[in-house]
Amino acid sequence: MGGYVGLMPAGTLNVALSNFAKAYRDQKLVGDLICPRVPVDRQSFQYVIWSQDDFRVPDSTYRAPGTEPNSIRNSYSTDTYFARAHALQGDIPLETEAYSQGLGFSARQKLTASLTKRLNLAREVEIATAALSTGNFPNGTTLSSYSLWDTYITSSANDVSNPLTDVENAKEALRQVGIADEEMLLILSSPVVKILANHPKLIDRFKYTNPLGYISIDQISSAFGVKCVRAGAVQVSKNNAKTWVWGNHAFLGYAQSSPNMEDLSCMKTFSWTGEADGGVQNGLVAPGAEGFAVQEWPDAQRSKKTVWQSAEWYYDTKVTATETGYPILNAVSGDTMETVAGDTEG
Repeated sequence: MGGYVGLMPAGTLNVALSNFAKAYRDQKLVGDLICPRVPVDRQSFQYVIWSQDDFRVPDSTYRAPGTEPNSIRNSYSTDTYFARAHALQGDIPLETEAYSQGLGFSARQKLTASLTKRLNLAREVEIATAALSTGNFPNGTTLSSYSLWDTYITSSANDVSNPLTDVENAKEALRQVGIADEEMLLILSSPVVKILANHPKLIDRFKYTNPLGYISIDQISSAFGVKCVRAGAVQVSKNNAKTWVWGNHAFLGYAQSSPNMEDLSCMKTFSWTGEADGGVQNGLVAPGAEGFAVQEWPDAQRSKKTVWQSAEWYYDTKVTATETGYPILNAVSGDTMETVAGDTEG
């Protein structure tokens, strides 16, 4: 016989919603591709910084009979991550949850999705800001004047920029530290893809196979000789202005698909899973679903018949190899986006 199942005690982890949050992905977000998640069992610890020592050629590898081999220096550097708490909360009246179930969905799960989406979007902004900084990745370049990739719209043929050359220069920088072309990823903001899809230098590559002219993201990848993805995430500011998270820029980088503490990934997200010391460190209890935690509790004013929910993620994003990232800033002039209407109560 079925019965009413009430809320979990305040502060108790909701395992089902925590696992839902952990698995939630927004296809427009590309941060995980360039700043992959590394599960860590401590909230704060050291990680190894990759160096180029293995590229140093010894003066000699010859060993004469009866002598010892030449020695090489074998050392490493470390840095420290600290997985801080990133959290948001919201409330749902019990009536709203009941009505939503009548419409075929759960308002509580919708709130989990909304909280998680905003956490992920905030992290995407954090990753983009770090990736698009020549302070973090000094090998990058900033385009200007006739070097912008959209100069073909207003300039003569002699003044048209050449994105093929710019990307090839970026690829060469990563090749110098041992990254193969097929391992690289080129992130293109949506305004950049729009321009490249009609760029004469790229269209010329497909003029005999694509009579319509406009080329796809796969053809852009083929022209550049590297995997390309469109970064379509949008953010809305407090004054309701809408902008592209990745602006009018591009970023070429490398990230290992299954990252560890010391690979060559240009960036990493250290996500605290809390498997060490019983999941307790610094007096805190680690989240229970690979870094994610969703908790629910009733409002203190019981007559409101309202449930509160919080979503939390302990992580730290770090630049871990400056040599394997290459920002191309101001690739195009950029888009002007409309202002979003303000929130309306009721």
